Formats: sequence, C-alpha cells, structure tokens
Amino acid sequence: MRYLAVFGILLGLYSPAGYAQTEPVQPVGSQPVEEIESASSDWQRVSLSRSASRVTPPLASTATSPRTAPIQAAPVQAATRSTSTASTAPVATPSAGPGRSPVVSAPPVGRIPAQPQRYRPAFTGDFATNRNGWKGGRKGGYHYQIGFGRYNIRPVNPAPGEVAYSVVPLPTEMNLNLATHFTIKLDVVADSGRVPTGGLLFGVRDSLNLCAFLIRSDGTMALTRLTNGQAADSVMTADYFKPGVSVAPNRNQLVIRRVEKALHVYINQQEVRGSPFVFALLPGNSIGVSSSGSWTSFQKLIVTLGPDDWVDR
Repeated sequence: MRYLAVFGILLGLYSPAGYAQTEPVQPVGSQPVEEIESASSDWQRVSLSRSASRVTPPLASTATSPRTAPIQAAPVQAATRSTSTASTAPVATPSAGPGRSPVVSAPPVGRIPAQPQRYRPAFTGDFATNRNGWKGGRKGGYHYQIGFGRYNIRPVNPAPGEVAYSVVPLPTEMNLNLATHFTIKLDVVADSGRVPTGGLLFGVRDSLNLCAFLIRSDGTMALTRLTNGQAADSVMTADYFKPGVSVAPNRNQLVIRRVEKALHVYINQQEVRGSPFVFALLPGNSIGVSSSGSWTSFQKLIVTLGPDDWVDR
C-alpha cells in the first residue's frame, strides 16, 4: 500500500495539470529560468533569471521611439571645430595694386584722435618777471618796479607836465590792424580810497604817435589818438569826459575791444558813453601803460585776437 501511495503522488506531479502549475511560461527568445524551491512548509517558489538584464530590445522599438533615440554628437563636434578654425584663421589684408587705393587701418578702439583747438594768439603781461622788457628802475622823474604780478610806477621828482609811460612791442603774428577782432584788458590800481590816474596805451609807434585809454582821479576818462604829438582825431580827442559808468576807487578794469569796424570801450565791464567808436588804423603795434599821478599799479594785462568770451557769452 505504501508503494501505491507514492506512485499516486508521483503520477499527480507529472500530470498535465500539475505541469501547468509548476512550469511558468517563458518569453520567446529568453533562456531557461532556474527554479529554486524553498524548504518551508508552504512550498513557495522563487524564480531567478540570469539573462533578463541582457535582453536586447527589438530594433523596431528603437526606431519608432524618439525618447530612446541616441543623441548624435558628431555634428556638434564639427560645428565646434569650424568655429575655432574661423577664430584663429588669419584675415587676409588686401594689398594696394594698380588702380586700387591703399588700405588704411582704422585707429584702435577706445583711442580718438584729438581735435585741433581754435587758435587764439595771446600776449600776457603777467608782471611776474620782466621777460617782455618793460622799463625798470629810475627813468626820468619816475621809478618803475616789476614783480609779484604788479607793475608799479611812482613819481620821484617829475618835471612839470612829465608823464610816465612804458611800452613793449606785440609779437609779429599779433597785428592789431589786420585782426578783425581783438581785446585788450588791464587792471589799474591806486592807493586805497583813491581813483587811479593813468591807463592803457595801444597801437603805439612812438611817444608822439599812439592811442590811449586813460582815467583820472576825478572819475573822468579820455580816449585819445596822437599823431605827431597832436590829438587830431575828431572822435578820439584828448578831452576828458564823464564815462556814464561808475569809476571805482582803488581798482578799475579797462577794456578795449575791436569788432570789425567798431571800437568798444568798457570800464569794469560796463560800456562807456559814446561807445562804440569808429575804428581807424592804429599808428603802430606796441602796447603799454601810462601814469601821471601818484603811486599807480598795473596788473593782469592781456591781449587776445578773436571774439572775447566774457563779452560774447
């Protein structure tokens, strides 16, 4: 009976129904799957597949799925190679040939050629040194002293009617008769509380042929042209008159300005009565100062050609 029972059990294990329960269905193309049965009482089955990770997907799925398509790196490398070649390749410079203008290289970036500034010749009597050749020391009845930005003239023992003056020539390129615009400025200073007596000489040829712009201690002024020692001009006479503007004690700025055929005259940046006057050719081309009173100081003498900024602004 024992053998019959064992035979019945074996027959049930190899029956078609029992085989269907013990043999799992394997996918097509896969290798045999090993089975390991545990020794527990529930007879659990664990299946292990060695070749599951090495199964190659069909070629059709790779071609039809855009997500799994490999990225082609060859075009990127080619583009990179062409870019580096373009940046390092030397640039050919066309050469000048027959009928061809030469190639002019542009200036480096960030460097702009300097623009030429407007040329305005100027003469400055800064009176810091005597480089222009002004009178110095005792000359006649006056003493002349230059330095520290001042040109001082003081009487020592002048003869009756003697007038102090000092003149220097302007540079050759500064011809006041040829310039359509010029400006002459000069500060005249006296002792504290006093109006200075003296002024500016311009267009000087010698002591008998000159033009003068003078102020006096009583607040009057004169615009004079001397020809052979005589005031022959009907406009620029030797007569003193009220300028119509205030003449300050201690310091006054005198300005002569030519604009084409007109001659403008200013005291302390105010145009005097009767200005502008008609411009006539000057006797010469020297500049100077004059004094006939007590101590007088001259400062900030400057002559420029061209329009003047403080007047034309």
